[in-house]
Amino acid sequence: MKNAIRSLTLLIAALLISLESAGQDALLRGLGLDSDVAKEETSYTCIPLPPATPPAQHSSAEGLPPLPLPVVPLRRTEKKNPPRPPVLIAKIATKKQSDWATNPGDCKNLLKWMAKNLNVHFSEMNLPETQIPSDPQSIPVLYRTGHDAFEFSPEVRERLRAYLLRGGTLVMDACCGRTAFVQSAVREMRELIPERPPYFLDTDHPVFRSFFDIKNIRYRPYALKAGARNGDPAIIGIDIGCRTAVFFFRWDVSCGWDDQPDTDRHHCLGYEIETAKQLGANLMAYITAERSAALPLSKALDFVDAERTKTGKFLIAEAKYSGQWKCRDSGLSMLLNSFHEQTKTPVRFEREEVDLSSSRLFDMPFVYMTGHQDFVLTEQERSNLKSYLLRGGVLFAESCCGRKGFTESFRIEISKVLPGAQLERIQNNHPIFVFPNHIKDVQPRPALAEKLQVQGRIPPELYGIRHEGHLAVIFSPVGLACGWELAECPYCGGIHPRDALALGVNILSCCLLQ
Repeated sequence: MKNAIRSLTLLIAALLISLESAGQDALLRGLGLDSDVAKEETSYTCIPLPPATPPAQHSSAEGLPPLPLPVVPLRRTEKKNPPRPPVLIAKIATKKQSDWATNPGDCKNLLKWMAKNLNVHFSEMNLPETQIPSDPQSIPVLYRTGHDAFEFSPEVRERLRAYLLRGGTLVMDACCGRTAFVQSAVREMRELIPERPPYFLDTDHPVFRSFFDIKNIRYRPYALKAGARNGDPAIIGIDIGCRTAVFFFRWDVSCGWDDQPDTDRHHCLGYEIETAKQLGANLMAYITAERSAALPLSKALDFVDAERTKTGKFLIAEAKYSGQWKCRDSGLSMLLNSFHEQTKTPVRFEREEVDLSSSRLFDMPFVYMTGHQDFVLTEQERSNLKSYLLRGGVLFAESCCGRKGFTESFRIEISKVLPGAQLERIQNNHPIFVFPNHIKDVQPRPALAEKLQVQGRIPPELYGIRHEGHLAVIFSPVGLACGWELAECPYCGGIHPRDALALGVNILSCCLLQ
């Protein structure tokens, strides 16, 4: 029996390793790691530049010409240097300087360029790997670049994870596009936040419009030869909530920050200089804007109903599907809490995460689905969801932050789940806009107002599919969950918290009364 258990354990472990490898291979596929250019990367060098000579320091008496006697020397008042701007980014330093410091002025030059062109002033620093903070208050951004394969120690991983969960941001860059660093970075991303899989950022990600509206991403010639495609950012990220907390540049961005040209000895597989600097500026703009929201959200709590003696039970399932389904950890729970406070209903709510392919789905009268990115459901998920809806279940979906990728994918997938049915806009006189809150209009967040080019309040926007007289599908293309969490979320294409909560409460009420 023990041998059987041991064999089963080994089999499961092998399966998990296989799945992990398959996922990693899928993420790395198409990044030019097996290109002819990448295979020749050891034939050229990336020589670190010598550090800049520090300015000479003078005491108050040095360097002054002698004064003719008997004139009494005047007291010299030295000009004081202006205070150093706050630190924005710390470059992680390892023992092997030839690996991480080949572009020693990358961060400094980027910040100088930002000061000149954006009129924002920050400073940078080098930080030994052993001194990585677990709290991001003093250092909002950590930057890890290099050429060689690397591995964070368990202690460093633990501190980095705490740093990220508390609102910090990690940026990684494959200097010169070196293959060994790319493979290591993807592996470490999976180790740092295993519950949040890395993904390729869509071009509708706010980082591409946080300052510059970047629509034309361009690469150096050697990157194009290695497989890079103009227009494709090839940036991998990890989201914590709606905030992207980890950015990995597969193609080199630091050479552009450092104004490094391509030479016969130095072939950089990276972005053109202008693209690199615009990406860097947008990255810093995105991080600084999100920071104020990230810190309080890192302390968000799930609201749960601890009173187990209440009569009645209404289970709300959060849909798990083959995509990036987990965005706002606390949004639904905070909506349920608001529903209790407003309606005083005697129904006890429970929140549960359920796979769309699971038979457990049929125990749930109400399913909530959200996401940022585009996705494709499996045939099993489609079939199961169809049966669920035709049997009287209700699906409420919202595009978290109003992201285009999820919206477009949801419209496509729901048409495959219910062939022939169409999402139609719910009229403003529908009960869903009347009870318990009479909602005539809502206040868009700044990002949504800018997108729609409107000022002031706008009509609420919900879409639905009816089946046998009841709303089987309810869909919001604008973000609501950020409002439920009372989050700032500067790039959210949604509506303000008060209106988001009112609309969410009405949706729950409509589902209960159908």
